[in-house]
Amino acid sequence: MQKDLRKKTKYLMTPGPVEISPRTLRALSLPVTHHYDPEFITFFQDTTEKLQRIFQTKKDLIIMQGEAVLGLEAAVANILNRGDRVLVLDNGPYGAWFGIYVENHGGEVVRLREDYTKAIAPEKVKKKLEDEKDIKAITVVHMDTPVGITNPVEKICALAKQFDILTIVDSVAALGGMEIRPDEWNIDICICGSQKCLSCPPALTPISVSTRAWEAMENKKNPLRNTYLSMLDYRETWIKSRTFPFTPFVSEIYAINEAATEILEEGLENIFARHKKVARAIREAVQAIGLELWPESEEIASETVTTVCIPDGIDDERLRRTMADEYGVLIAGEVTGFESKIIRIGHMGYSATIDNALVAITALEKALQKLGFQVKIGSGVERVLHYV
Repeated sequence: MQKDLRKKTKYLMTPGPVEISPRTLRALSLPVTHHYDPEFITFFQDTTEKLQRIFQTKKDLIIMQGEAVLGLEAAVANILNRGDRVLVLDNGPYGAWFGIYVENHGGEVVRLREDYTKAIAPEKVKKKLEDEKDIKAITVVHMDTPVGITNPVEKICALAKQFDILTIVDSVAALGGMEIRPDEWNIDICICGSQKCLSCPPALTPISVSTRAWEAMENKKNPLRNTYLSMLDYRETWIKSRTFPFTPFVSEIYAINEAATEILEEGLENIFARHKKVARAIREAVQAIGLELWPESEEIASETVTTVCIPDGIDDERLRRTMADEYGVLIAGEVTGFESKIIRIGHMGYSATIDNALVAITALEKALQKLGFQVKIGSGVERVLHYV
């Protein structure tokens, strides 16, 4: 008998992996086929086209077979020559980790660091680009999940265009839940992840790639080929000849196709509005309870995850455990460097509903009261009910 790892948890309100719809779960369980069956080739093409519509792009789109971190490293590894300088925008853990990929692949990190409660200011990026020379690329996180802060990607990438610099955008936890337009915003490599707003298992990394980015990969001194990280291998196989560099994750392709179909049926504008509504409701609720948001302002707060400061005297692990074990709601915390500082309530993809927000806030109120925090039960729930 299979073990139920969810145990008492009925509501998965973490910032990825997120809850998966019944339709997508059914698709995941369909019989596996051979990846060179003509019907699967057609199905894979259909999947790619649906994802392009969700990305709102006409650029090439590849689906790397692995969790989203694979795409983040691949984006750097495929364009970088040893000694190339990369401006790493660092206002959260994922922003900082881009610097590790740059160093691992022989590049030089030029870091612009901001306080982890603030968004990256475009004027500071402009100043950095004016002061530094020979910057080949900029890396920026659209929404840094551990801190729940949204960066002004559109303005930052517009600056990069002025300086003729490649742009690599981590939109893993935003794309499909928040507005992003790779074509209009001058994003050369835009990375998504299946387990966030697309509401799939953690297995696939869709990436849109511009002509400029392909040229940079081809002009690399030693183009990256015959490796799991090679994006050029995907271009030479799938994009040019409808073959694969290796066996694709057939079942996960079934799932992401169904998830993409559900997204397109709902409509992107409706989905963006739904995420905004749920995010606003949860932010207002946690503040009504008496808690503080981690971001310095609501204007930069994410629409897919809410990060909340843990009040003095409350143990974050006990709080989360109480919510999960006694009230069936699992939220997140435990970000390296932020232990005992913040909790994170995910509201992305299939999990982003007002009903789920009501359950999560109710559990939070009751768990806080149980642990001795002075809270008026119903104060947060009342705020969420305004959005019903």
